[in-house]
Amino acid sequence: MEAMDKRKKSRLIKGIIFNIVVIAACSFYIGSFALPKYEEINLLTKKINEIDISFSNLKNDGVDSNSFAELLDRSGRKKDISTTIFSDTEKLNSVLKKPKTAIGDYLSWIIEENGKVSTIDKEIQTNERILGNIIPVFLNSSTVENDIDNQITLTSFISYVEKNILGKYALTSYTPLGISNISFPDKKDTLINIGSFKIDLDFTGKNKDILAFINKVQQSGKLTIRNGKIVSDNNISFDGKWLSSLSNLLINIDSLALENIPVVSTEQNKGRMSLEFYVEGMNYQKILILRSLLTTKFEWLQKSIQEKQLLCAKLGNPLCNNTVTANIIANIKGLMKNIVALQPKITAFKKGGIIVDVNKEMDTLTEVKMSLQAIELVYLKNNSILEKAKK
Repeated sequence: MEAMDKRKKSRLIKGIIFNIVVIAACSFYIGSFALPKYEEINLLTKKINEIDISFSNLKNDGVDSNSFAELLDRSGRKKDISTTIFSDTEKLNSVLKKPKTAIGDYLSWIIEENGKVSTIDKEIQTNERILGNIIPVFLNSSTVENDIDNQITLTSFISYVEKNILGKYALTSYTPLGISNISFPDKKDTLINIGSFKIDLDFTGKNKDILAFINKVQQSGKLTIRNGKIVSDNNISFDGKWLSSLSNLLINIDSLALENIPVVSTEQNKGRMSLEFYVEGMNYQKILILRSLLTTKFEWLQKSIQEKQLLCAKLGNPLCNNTVTANIIANIKGLMKNIVALQPKITAFKKGGIIVDVNKEMDTLTEVKMSLQAIELVYLKNNSILEKAKK
């Protein structure tokens, strides 16, 4: 009986020791592995919940200026956005914020607003066409050729006077036609930069045609606001993408002198008149457009030249072993020094500094454009030979 008690006691002691070992092992496991994993799972769960809340907020309410900048930065797109966009945080927030009256989530609102923007853009383009045919843009510079909407050139203006004034009203004039002495306001940084010029015409024609022309001039530049939209009273021609069609040009008769009082409509008469035309000059907005166009051209050339430089970076490229193509690549590579020389001016364009002197800015733009055209000409010529050699 006593022996049995000893065996039971021994088994009991061993059981207790085993349980203690098991508990210690479990405690060690929990302390070493389970608890850290549990904490990690907790942190992960918390992070998932935060992401879910963030996603829900993004879906419903969208972004503010800070998160918008962060998203652009993460995607590498921030460099493509002008820094002026982020200069006024309050205004940017007001643009990004979804109105309380908007129905649906943020994406639905953005899509709806984008549709409105497209419609508004079309209306703006139509309005610019209408206004550009009343007061067109005049720039005596090759810098903006095919870059600015509603531009008037010396050729198109002379053609207008010959066809729409002299030809249309059967008037004859031997006065040389040209644009000169255009005067603009002294303030060059204004958003509105309207100037005028005059031409003097000695003419002959029938009284009825002279009176018809005078009446037409009195109706020139006329437009109507209907339902909050600009409506032109003349048919606008869309023949040219960039040049004003001059279909509703604003004209003022500054002075008119006739040899005879126009009593009989069919009788010939002669006289002299001074006509004043109104044109728009460069302003801050248009210069920003030109800066952007030149910057885009520069960056394309820079990237293209850099890509061609890498052709001979690795040994074994047959184009680099051939004397002709190797020289072509060397010619393109040599253009990089011209690109580097232009870099400071392009950087200044990107910073978007305030334009005080429009004429001085135009000189800079002309210089940069001519330099880019020269680089592009050499690049395209050499690249054309290189592309043929690849085939």
